[in-house]
Amino acid sequence: MSKQYKKIVVGQVGIGKWGKNLLRNFYSLPNVAVKYACDSDSVRLNEFVRSFPEIKFVTDYESLIQDQELEAVIIATPAPDHYKVAKRCLEAGKHIFVEKPITLDVFQAEELLALAKSVNKKIMVGHLLLYHPAISKLKQLIGQGELGKICYVYTQRLNLGRIRKTENALWSLAPHDISIILHLLDKFPKSVSALGSSFVQKGIEDVAFLNVRFAEGEIGHVHVSWLDPTKTRRTIVVGSKKMAIFDEISHGGTLTIIDKGVENISDFKNVSELSKLRSGGDEVIKLSQDEPLSLECQHFIDSVREGKEPLSNGENALAVLKILAAADRSLKDGGKHELF
Repeated sequence: MSKQYKKIVVGQVGIGKWGKNLLRNFYSLPNVAVKYACDSDSVRLNEFVRSFPEIKFVTDYESLIQDQELEAVIIATPAPDHYKVAKRCLEAGKHIFVEKPITLDVFQAEELLALAKSVNKKIMVGHLLLYHPAISKLKQLIGQGELGKICYVYTQRLNLGRIRKTENALWSLAPHDISIILHLLDKFPKSVSALGSSFVQKGIEDVAFLNVRFAEGEIGHVHVSWLDPTKTRRTIVVGSKKMAIFDEISHGGTLTIIDKGVENISDFKNVSELSKLRSGGDEVIKLSQDEPLSLECQHFIDSVREGKEPLSNGENALAVLKILAAADRSLKDGGKHELF
């Protein structure tokens, strides 16, 4: 017989394009009671009343966070509002789940982390792909040494649209890929550089190429664009023993291990013996069919209930934000390297 838990009472601020998906997933969890949903658009709120009759819909999040029964708040507002809403929730003694990015400013993120620590509350940020079964498995294989020494990781997040009007492709798309690279390599880079261009709207880059370099020689490369003819969401990891391809789009997400790599030979007689190419068969890894968003939402609830640190915690989100901010500076400065 499964253990029965008291339901965690939560509220949500922001139920727009992505927020509605979060609301649906938290609402569906058996160990959660969604008591409030807040949005400044009353017309939008009315669209959800029939589907979620138990939820109190409000337009002012202050009334929500003052409820002592509420243990946690999900924040899915536009990114410029993350800081002020998150700060008020922490001040009111609530655990918070914030959609990525945690804030748009490094100093504001650092302030939130310090505040959360002072009130002993958890911050989790919605870096969704860290909860994808393929990324979880890939992290496990790397940790077990299956791929050997990691040489580089490169990612592509491309499509024709959706063109944003307030943020460039780097801020809109790259947080996913930066979080993946940091998670897989489990380290922070020593430098960042980025190049990009604005073709549709002046001053808002439609395409960006981001490079991160690590102390032991590993390289991360991120290509993001909303002006590409093909929809591509792919992560490739190249190791000394094997390689891996995570395709987010194919069949809901596939992970393929390529049994090819380059192994250095310490005792060689000539250049041709410096390295040997390995070649074997490809293996498509069988993955759990669990939805990453559902896993992410449950992980937050487990973190609140058990007092454990979330995988995509505030520190992780701050690292992603620091790289984004440095990359954006490099982007504006013609690709100049930003050192950490």
